Amino acid sequence: MNTIFEQARSVIKNIDWKYEEVNKASHAVLLYEFLRRGSLFYDYINRDPNRRPAVFSASDMCGIKVPIDIYEYCDELNQIQDEWLVKSTCKNYLEWAYLASKSESVALEFQELYVPIIKLFSRGGRIRYHNGELTCGSSGRSRIVSTSMSTIEPEDISDRTLDELDLI
Repeated sequence: MNTIFEQARSVIKNIDWKYEEVNKASHAVLLYEFLRRGSLFYDYINRDPNRRPAVFSASDMCGIKVPIDIYEYCDELNQIQDEWLVKSTCKNYLEWAYLASKSESVALEFQELYVPIIKLFSRGGRIRYHNGELTCGSSGRSRIVSTSMSTIEPEDISDRTLDELDLI
């Protein structure tokens, strides 16, 4: 299998799913950057502004069928317990990495789409739905990605910057 997919699998395998930090400053930045990238992706595929869920399968949105069952093939997903939204997001990330490894053009163009949310998980953050919102710690965001997110400047999500934010 191509290294893009294997690297993505390795990232998921190396997350300590028992470690959770509720309110790190970096989590809000990572969630925001994930939503910004999602908005750019939705713009690219010309998705109706009212049908842009915050948590989504990019392969499904593009109508691309992944030829393997990621849940069956990637046993590292079994490490994620009692977090269906997190597990689903990781599956979406692995599907997208699989497609990038097979040189699917849209997956290559948006190869970094899921990086912020996966980084959020690796830094102890989790996402959940609560009272109609996508929540991360004490922050809540709409379940629908706003088209205005596409116009926002990208956030620096380097480990150094995120570590500095968490020290404040």
